Amino acid sequence: MSLPYSLRPRLRSIVAAAAVALLGLVPAASADAGVVRLPLSASVTLGGWAPGMDADPAVLDNLERLTGRALGVASVFRGDTEVFPSAADRALTAGGRRRLLVSWHLDTDRFSAWASGARDADLDRTAAAVADFGEPVYIRPWAEMNADWVDFQPTSDGAKTHGGTPKEFVAAWRHVVGRFRAAGAVNARWVFNPTADTYAGTTPVEAIWPGARYVDVLGMDGYNWGTARGLRWRSFTDVFSSQYARLVALAPRLPVWVCETSSADPASAVSPVPVTAPAGQTKGRWWREAFATTSMPRITTVVLFSALKERDWRVDSSVSALAGLRIALATGGRSAANAGRVSTSTSVSIGSGVKLGR
Repeated sequence: MSLPYSLRPRLRSIVAAAAVALLGLVPAASADAGVVRLPLSASVTLGGWAPGMDADPAVLDNLERLTGRALGVASVFRGDTEVFPSAADRALTAGGRRRLLVSWHLDTDRFSAWASGARDADLDRTAAAVADFGEPVYIRPWAEMNADWVDFQPTSDGAKTHGGTPKEFVAAWRHVVGRFRAAGAVNARWVFNPTADTYAGTTPVEAIWPGARYVDVLGMDGYNWGTARGLRWRSFTDVFSSQYARLVALAPRLPVWVCETSSADPASAVSPVPVTAPAGQTKGRWWREAFATTSMPRITTVVLFSALKERDWRVDSSVSALAGLRIALATGGRSAANAGRVSTSTSVSIGSGVKLGR
């Protein structure tokens, strides 16, 4: 199984980081006019990914207990030849109360190979499985394709090893979607999922947009890396606003999903890279401000990335971080259809072995 893009080392230069810091936010898209602006805590479906949940669905159940909120989306990462939904995927959906979100790694061939039909046998096997599953499956092929740290980034010269030009990317995307539809996998939902970064080294989403006929959901991945190694602490709004505006301008009627997000934690005792934050800022406060956001009303789903990797992205990276997230989510909100009830226990175990009471 190929690793999630988010688990691969990401190299950002200080120059690129400075470019991010200098970018102004794109004005809110007119597409948001008239949309009810509720806090995200009261309007989004929550989802999650944590290492080990493929082998043991109880890992995702524990993440649900930690947050105190039903998880309506199970996020998984699958390689190009892996057929899904697998038995493990079906278990993660918990009898249909969760939707499956699949990051599909098609980065083993160039876009031209996928568009030409050279990989149709692999596409057809998974399309048949998705069709047989019957329930909606949300698929994000080539997730974070616009990023300059992946070797499948569409570029004008097509030089990336497993990439090509923007035109070739669009052709590949449309071929994949068309192949599924021809196989009867009309329950596949296609998530166009760039990274939230918009600095000069990234590929503009406008150049690689496949068209609304081939996309069902607009997705974004984004993280607050904290202040360290040339990067700076960034709020949820700062991370996502610019790309959000670009995406909703492309397809004003489509929902927006945050497919991966978390924050570094200055209070973590085990973070691979120690980080700092501006005075008064903590990871717990970051979560509270994130879910209080009303400026991006087309966001309907937020998926938590809970892992110890480049930073301590875990929801329970510290007692204060988990407390802040639980407070942020305590106002309630919706989960996926038939999400069921969250555990009503009065305490949950967090990674440090501490008990946090409600």
